[in-house]
Amino acid sequence: MAAGGAGIASQILSMTRLPGGFMAKGIVVIDPGHGGSLEVGGSSKNNATSPSGVLEKNMTLRFAFLVCDALQEAASIGGHDVKIFLTRDADSNLGLSARAAVGKSKKADVFLSIHFNGFNGTTRGTETLISPKAINSNYAADKAFAQRVQKATFNAVKAHDADAKDRKVKDQKLGVLNEASLGTKARACLVEVEFIDVPAVDTLLNIGPDSPQVRTDICKAIAGAVLDDLVANE
Repeated sequence: MAAGGAGIASQILSMTRLPGGFMAKGIVVIDPGHGGSLEVGGSSKNNATSPSGVLEKNMTLRFAFLVCDALQEAASIGGHDVKIFLTRDADSNLGLSARAAVGKSKKADVFLSIHFNGFNGTTRGTETLISPKAINSNYAADKAFAQRVQKATFNAVKAHDADAKDRKVKDQKLGVLNEASLGTKARACLVEVEFIDVPAVDTLLNIGPDSPQVRTDICKAIAGAVLDDLVANE
């Protein structure tokens, strides 16, 4: 995987064939939300924190790596031709427009920003956000991509926890999805995987005995949604 910025380099990944023999081809940019120790360009260093002290910024990076791993894991059989980039690959922060600009500069076909929610310690659910129609010339394509990501992520969470909640795809004005910075080529969305301030979610994703498998399953599902979207838009 490659991080955005100076010296960025891509990996061309050969993936397993999707059901039906379809093959995906395209450029993917994954954006792990937050990072570093300072707010930069509207991007806070961290928002949500789990009861056990796990920071959202670290979870987003871990999940971004796992999504890349899920794509790479499929390479042994071959078939798909996918280039993948990360906006960051360490505990650093980029401004919202700079994150989006990685998608534009790399001519991404899909741009996925990964985040986690936090609110009152009890609210739960998975939701995926897209830029509103009034300011988004790619609204229909973004919504279709977001629906794939939302369905895959929610179903993967629910497979391990019956209390999972589907909060659906929602419109929201977000700097990281700003078309002026991102451009019009990429289909883009931001997934809020879960509310990590909930103790049950902390156990599910971070400290429970099955948490490594849960994280892997969720990220494999997200990777599958990305590949499905690339195939659907060839």
